Amino acid sequence: MMREDWVEVELGKALKTTSGGTPSRRKPEYYIGSIPWVKSGELNYNTILETDEYISEEAVKNSSAKIFPKGTLLIALYGATIGKLAFLGVGAATNQAVCGIFQNEVLESRFLYYYLFHNRRKLIEQGAGGAQPNISQTILKILPVVVAPLPEQRAIVARIEQFFSELDNGIASLKSARAKLEIYRQAVLKKAFEGELTKEWREKQTDVQPSIEALDSIARNRKKRYLEGKRVGVKKLKKDYDFEFTPVEEPSSWAKGKLDKLIYIAARIGWRGLKKDEYTKEGPLFLSVYSLNHGKFVDFREAFHISEERYIESPEIQLQEGDILLCKDGAGIGKIGIIKDLPSEATVNSSLLVIRSLEVFIQEFLYYLFSGPNLQRIVFERITGSATPHLFQNDIRKFELLIPPIQEQKQIVQEIESRLSVCDKLAESIDQSLEKAEALRQSILKKAFSGKLLTEIELEACRQKPDWEPAESLLDRIKKEKTK
Repeated sequence: MMREDWVEVELGKALKTTSGGTPSRRKPEYYIGSIPWVKSGELNYNTILETDEYISEEAVKNSSAKIFPKGTLLIALYGATIGKLAFLGVGAATNQAVCGIFQNEVLESRFLYYYLFHNRRKLIEQGAGGAQPNISQTILKILPVVVAPLPEQRAIVARIEQFFSELDNGIASLKSARAKLEIYRQAVLKKAFEGELTKEWREKQTDVQPSIEALDSIARNRKKRYLEGKRVGVKKLKKDYDFEFTPVEEPSSWAKGKLDKLIYIAARIGWRGLKKDEYTKEGPLFLSVYSLNHGKFVDFREAFHISEERYIESPEIQLQEGDILLCKDGAGIGKIGIIKDLPSEATVNSSLLVIRSLEVFIQEFLYYLFSGPNLQRIVFERITGSATPHLFQNDIRKFELLIPPIQEQKQIVQEIESRLSVCDKLAESIDQSLEKAEALRQSILKKAFSGKLLTEIELEACRQKPDWEPAESLLDRIKKEKTK
């Protein structure tokens, strides 16, 4: 419930709003000027002082773009930043995806800012239904907003910002701790694949087959199978036995080689994408990057289903128990998971690579190999300067690494997991604390806009201010002054 001296009014009846516009791109001279031109992607709960693009006065005259004064509150109407807010720190124009809300005597700008921040989800839900959510000005103008006496608005903003400052300090500490955990995690993985974690273990072993001998045996067995298959006329045989490997001085039981032919790697290539009506209620699973959001193992709960006919079109990516899935492009690039307890036939969409360990590696060893700094090297050395990050199969195949014996790979995995299990528990605790912090932020705002944030002493101090008056009187007075 609101306080008795507050009122609720539609935003459009209390404030003036208008959106911007985009000057013609056919006239490059319009984009050579000194007027800042704000796009919705630049709104991020900030104060905008500079913009990516500037336009000329001629551009403003010949388009629906308008110059908004310094202090105007901006809200993104659609796109990836829908509902995000910012203040203008300078006079500026905006595109049509941004709405300007002008300052007036009814609502303190920061009071309205926090109110809209608190109601962002409600606004987005009202704008849903089309191809993408869209907060039209109509939706924005009919949004009910609370109006409190001006001294209360200022006191509420001060209290919110005090609480948020303390909250932000705590969040910054949590994020710093999480970043340190990630540095530790990467350091563990780096040492693991250099042989540091199993140094003492190696010194105690007497019956471990060196990698050189194991790889040589694998190459000979593969060549034997190849020649036998060729004799009996098996088609499409691959020379998977001619991989290169060399000994290393330390660790002496390890070898050096490239991943090419030591692992199986495949992706969906040249495959017609699915239309909506080709997804089925049952049948083979169709996995995407969303299945890699839940830790070490692939989660099948968010998978779609496709028909058996579509499943068999791509036998090279029909999944097997123990396969590793690695996201190769998009926002989820680098996400990874192991197939465990595969519930049915399954395949993947075009954003995922399927990696199989074959006889050279154990699956967990590969999983941690691609989870660590090695993957960062493969990805970021290759995509430098590229607009869209992408992980190429050939870059993975060319990746050179030290290859431990199978027995030591198992020990390496144990050493990694014994260290990272503590790290993962701490990270989980930090994430839970961050979620609680964001929930607390919303709780503070809920109290603020239901009139429960200020104490009675603080409210009485507000009533003693010379400009205090009930919100209804404030609205009536402003309305009469405008009429005059």
